[in-house]
Amino acid sequence: MTQSDTVLTLSAGPSQLLSAICDEIDFEKMINDQLVWDKDRCHLSPGTRLKALLINILCDRQPLYHIHRFFEELDVEMLFGKGVKAEDLNEYSIGRALDALHQATPWKVYSTLSVSACRKLGLPLRTLHNDTTSYSVFGDYETAEKAVEPTQEELVITHGYSKQNRPDLKQIVLGMGVTPERIPVLATVENGNTDDKSWNPTFIKKLRETLSKEEWDKLIYQADSALITTENLRAIREELYFISRFPETFKLSHDLKEKAWKNGEWQKLGQLKSSKHAASYKIQSFVEKLDGYLYRFVVVYSDQLGEQKEKTLERKIAKEQAHLEKEIKKFESTVYHCQEDGEKAIKVFLKAHSSTYFHYSFRLEPEEAIEKRKKRGRPKKGETPKVITIYRPKLQQLTKNEEAIEEKKRKMSTFILITNKVDQNELPDREVLQTYKGQEAAETRFRLLKSPAMIDGFFLKKPSRIEALGIVFVMALLIYGILEHRVREKMKQEETPLVLAGKRKLFRPTGKVLLKELQEIKVIYVRQAGQVIRFLPDNIGDQTKRILELSGYDMSIYVTKKAEKTMI
Repeated sequence: MTQSDTVLTLSAGPSQLLSAICDEIDFEKMINDQLVWDKDRCHLSPGTRLKALLINILCDRQPLYHIHRFFEELDVEMLFGKGVKAEDLNEYSIGRALDALHQATPWKVYSTLSVSACRKLGLPLRTLHNDTTSYSVFGDYETAEKAVEPTQEELVITHGYSKQNRPDLKQIVLGMGVTPERIPVLATVENGNTDDKSWNPTFIKKLRETLSKEEWDKLIYQADSALITTENLRAIREELYFISRFPETFKLSHDLKEKAWKNGEWQKLGQLKSSKHAASYKIQSFVEKLDGYLYRFVVVYSDQLGEQKEKTLERKIAKEQAHLEKEIKKFESTVYHCQEDGEKAIKVFLKAHSSTYFHYSFRLEPEEAIEKRKKRGRPKKGETPKVITIYRPKLQQLTKNEEAIEEKKRKMSTFILITNKVDQNELPDREVLQTYKGQEAAETRFRLLKSPAMIDGFFLKKPSRIEALGIVFVMALLIYGILEHRVREKMKQEETPLVLAGKRKLFRPTGKVLLKELQEIKVIYVRQAGQVIRFLPDNIGDQTKRILELSGYDMSIYVTKKAEKTMI
């Protein structure tokens, strides 16, 4: 072996699988076609650099200024092409790619990529679960916040309602629309003070630009109760099918709950999930007018919600009882010199301390007492003290208002859904509830993005780069979601579960579990006489190989670019 020959053991992990999925959806081409860049002067295209950042995020995320170190352990030429080196993927190279992405309008670039991927892979775009979350940001960002008139494209990092419970920190807001398969279709990075009520109409307009007319006409837009304002309803009711939770701030919400419990015509659905501890539901639906327009309202009772809320209610009742007993004890220590004053005091007390959950009353008890002397000094010998009658309020009863408590429990366990799909033949009540419960698809993706393994450790000075990076994180979720969905769908046809670390048996593994299981993949890299040969060690586990096969590939993607995909 000559001095220039090389033998290395590279820690490939899931990098080649992620790269293969990116190639399958034409990630680099889709990005490059939308960004402005100099093909003659750029050693690496922005699509290649953003793909590198995406792989870094999903494999073993490093701070941006250390990203080249991450790629020193990988087979960079297999990932990105001949002649590419780890040092080419440095913070400056990635930063310029983020700048190019921002100039091209990040949400448009992403939605073009995601919709193309969904169409290519046959993933439906019939339902989208839409929500926002906030991300706290450390640092000053004075330029963005102090701009007198920020441009429409400029991200304002500022204080707002913090969903991370950090009102002391400035933040950005990420909005996302996710399919039931947990594939993000549209994502936007918003100003830190953006609220959900104003976000929804803007997001819907961008979604309309993203989808074809056929996809738009079939779409059901699901969002939380922030969507439902009179103004928003007027804007979307004839433009878009939607399902949302009906806010209790509307008087109609109270009336519908009363109506449902009064007539008692419930349709029992039972459990919507096979889980042992899943909630059981019963529903009723009504078609009513709101702001002069017909909507269908599905009143839903959840037994599990009842159990959760019952504990909260019990604590509230106990707190109210302790407060009442304290005030009653203080009231009982007062005396009145005439019956009329005592009776008035009782009425005032009962009004001031009215209770929803307790019945209680007082009686006025007369007592004999010695009148206090008005003269100063000691009483004269033989002076007889004057005896008078005073009146003291005494608690007669304090009992729970069981009827009111039961009524409260029922209402706390009941919520209402609203949809403008009035015809049950088009969308049955059960499907309305199932669609609403699918909101967890967006919530799980937000939880993943907020995990330290994903988002901690990036330090960027420009708000524009933060906006672009937020969209790259969603690009990572796209690849993550494709992998997770593909394996889960394939597992539906399998009789044997995946047996992973700790002897866990899974038929529905998460993307996180799958990526972790692939972390141990290594490649033996040999460069000899100007030729490169790659080998796989013999000790790669059967489960690792099975995951690759369930993903639509095999181990050959780690050693040759000519590997054929086994699944489209």
